[in-house]
Amino acid sequence: MEPRFEDFYRREQPAVYRAAYLATGSRDAALDATQEAFKRAWIRWLRLRRYPWAGGWVMTTALNLCRRANRERNRGRTRVVDDRLGSAPGPGADRVDVQRALAALPFRQREAAILFYLGDLPLATVAQLMGVSEGAVKAHLHAARAKLRASLEVLDA
Repeated sequence: MEPRFEDFYRREQPAVYRAAYLATGSRDAALDATQEAFKRAWIRWLRLRRYPWAGGWVMTTALNLCRRANRERNRGRTRVVDDRLGSAPGPGADRVDVQRALAALPFRQREAAILFYLGDLPLATVAQLMGVSEGAVKAHLHAARAKLRASLEVLDA
């Protein structure tokens, strides 16, 4: 039986949204990127449904959309809306620290960390989705872990 797009969406959407949110820090930007990425997946569904890495493809597409939106925002093309003070209760201090630490990483390191650790994708798939060698992914992950460790480490006083 061929996989249905609706089932794929229900299964993959939470992880894609979480990755986009960690990449942007904005609920609105994460939702926009997630919706656009799934729209693109829907257009390609007849091809994508055959591959076990289809969820990773959608996540990478969402992350690329986040990067593009961030570039445009930095160039002043879009209005920045800070939605961190919404009506919903915010995350705990630990989660905010991790989000800030991820946001401080260079984009490729953040992308590799999100795809590998949050997306739970194999190294070879992350390399393929990022368009780099496995060695480059390993280097990005190594650098990301070192920076995250330094920024999140709690030292006993």
